[in-house]
Amino acid sequence: MEYVTVQNKKIPIVADVDVFVAGGGCAGSGAAIAAGRAGVKTFVAERLFALGGTMTSALMSKIAISFSNHGIAEELLKRLDAFQHSDFLAGRHEVPIDPELAKWMLDDMVVSEAGAELRFGATITGVIKEGRNISHVIIDGLNGPEAIGAKYFIDCTGDGQLAFNAGASFLVGNEQGYSSSPTLMFRIGNVDIEKLISEMEAHADVYASEQDTYSNHKISPAQNRKNIANDKYAHFADFIPLIRQKIKEHPDFLTPWESEMMLQRGLIFMNQPQGPHVLVNSTRIPYFRGDNGKELTDALIAGRKQVHATFKFMRAFVPGFEKSFLMDTGSMLGIRESRRITGDYIFTDDDVNNLRKFDDAIVSNFGGIEIHSADGKSTRHDELGSGNYYHVPYRSIIAKDFDNLYIAGRCFSANHAALSASRNIAYCMALGQAAGTAGAQLIKAGKQNVRDIDIRALQQKLASII
Repeated sequence: MEYVTVQNKKIPIVADVDVFVAGGGCAGSGAAIAAGRAGVKTFVAERLFALGGTMTSALMSKIAISFSNHGIAEELLKRLDAFQHSDFLAGRHEVPIDPELAKWMLDDMVVSEAGAELRFGATITGVIKEGRNISHVIIDGLNGPEAIGAKYFIDCTGDGQLAFNAGASFLVGNEQGYSSSPTLMFRIGNVDIEKLISEMEAHADVYASEQDTYSNHKISPAQNRKNIANDKYAHFADFIPLIRQKIKEHPDFLTPWESEMMLQRGLIFMNQPQGPHVLVNSTRIPYFRGDNGKELTDALIAGRKQVHATFKFMRAFVPGFEKSFLMDTGSMLGIRESRRITGDYIFTDDDVNNLRKFDDAIVSNFGGIEIHSADGKSTRHDELGSGNYYHVPYRSIIAKDFDNLYIAGRCFSANHAALSASRNIAYCMALGQAAGTAGAQLIKAGKQNVRDIDIRALQQKLASII
């Protein structure tokens, strides 16, 4: 066995591959599938014990996908529908999914079909580099430290852990250093949605909406009933008048902190494909940066505290939830933003708002700015209009400090506002697909620098997502 030496310690080299993918979330799965299908030897290291990241482990089991995205994300949704005998994809761009089914489906697509070697429970702990090139990544898991060599590396960790360990330049948060506030997602089972819808129709004043939201989230109770019956996305939001009323009628039921927390965003939940349960997207962690382990720990504890207070209220006062139970909480926090690795080009909100098109485009997207305020109390929604879209350039997925490092998913090179428009699940998967496809092309062409790409040939391969 060969070894590398790090700080006088010999670490075994357990694999030598063409493409190493750090992180097996949405972007990492897209990268691994694309690279593996292109016939190059691929290794994926994931710190958790399932693929899919935010989509599965964080329970963000609703995928926003543009009508122009016909890539790996669309393929996954088609497969989920086929297995469930459902037709949720027809309701795009909002598509509910079953996160447990998605875990198994991604295992099959990444390992069995694309042939990637996958290691769960593997944390990126170090990088071996020479100048602008990375030669090996050090992972740590049950076997202790191990090294994997590769020609190209793709950082899909969300937090930019590989690039950070390599010393890459990065940015965090807005002008004050705060990221969009994250959410701890949770699911509630045994919900009588029809009872809730009937109550909302009978008492429209109590269930009136006070907060602004996307136009496609402003769904009437009758339309929600129809959507659920026809395998389409149903969205229930606000409930601020009901919360205010119940706080007044039952002044001792919630603590002052719980009351304030409930009123900051109200209730937001949506339907799921399997059975009478809902996904709740109500919690918010204020003043979050996303680059500190203690902060992350404290955020998860605070998130679970919010979950239990929210569920207590819903079971007590929301019609249809009287016999419900708390199914699960995300095993990871739903982080919207942390480190953003600096690329050859920093994608900006001007690019988004001006619907900019690039000669080196690799992905198109339709999402507008969506900033969840640092204090967790409001959300800025900018809608671009039907049919409008913009490009992200190839230059934004290559780390400016290195010659063989890609950055895909929410750690790609963007400013704070632009990332808020470009971090949804299907979009991150498309960025990963672009990076995996590019790495495979370079391997086959015998190139040693990410900047030596044949961009026209790459764009032909990526026609399904541009």
